[in-house]
Amino acid sequence: MRGGVQVACAVLLCLVVSQALAAEPIRIGAEDDWRPYSYVEDGKPAGFAVDLARAAWKAAGVDVELVPLPYARCMKLVDNGVLAGCFNTLRDARTEDRYRWHKKPLFKARIAIYGRASQPETRVELADLVGSRIGVTNGYDYGEAFDNDTRMLRDVAPSDLYSVRKLVAGRVDYVLVFDRVAQQIARNHPELAPGFKQRGVLVEPNLYISFAPSKPGIDTLIARFDAGLEKVRRTGEYARIEARWK
Repeated sequence: MRGGVQVACAVLLCLVVSQALAAEPIRIGAEDDWRPYSYVEDGKPAGFAVDLARAAWKAAGVDVELVPLPYARCMKLVDNGVLAGCFNTLRDARTEDRYRWHKKPLFKARIAIYGRASQPETRVELADLVGSRIGVTNGYDYGEAFDNDTRMLRDVAPSDLYSVRKLVAGRVDYVLVFDRVAQQIARNHPELAPGFKQRGVLVEPNLYISFAPSKPGIDTLIARFDAGLEKVRRTGEYARIEARWK
């Protein structure tokens, strides 16, 4: 009889633990310094991508905790399976097999090439960057053509703002920054605005949540996010969020 009680108690304990785990919110990393897409305001994640992700998860009926982190650390925690996902990730051949993906992107954005305002008024393309010092941000992807080109002389900074400061100070020749992020930097740091100017476009990629392949139940989670994002688009909420951030 005693053995039966022990078994019953063990089963009950397993059920309690399982229910507790099921009640825990899914933890998704959100970049903490990428205004206007994803940043921290009053200690909480904010931005266009944050609003889209929240709306999609809510529409899917999934309780999600967004964890603000530097992007490189965010991706490291996804690699280790600590976080279920991280955004915003550029999906291409370099990242395709490392992560799991939802079907439609969160949004599309443009990576621009910036030079100093004092430089000649010439259009700069990818091939023109060879031999120049190029400011990039730690952990970011810039598309296969740039990322796979070993001739590029990369100067890695902790954020886009640091890269722009280096550019204006003459410590790098060009920086690669998403154009809307560069516009925010110019608005928030007027002392830098006169010193840099867009010279070209590198690539216009789709951005996604990158999901951890090793996370239990990840296929179901992705399917629910797909359904939630589709609902947000269908009901017009996506367009309303987009309009708020223009």
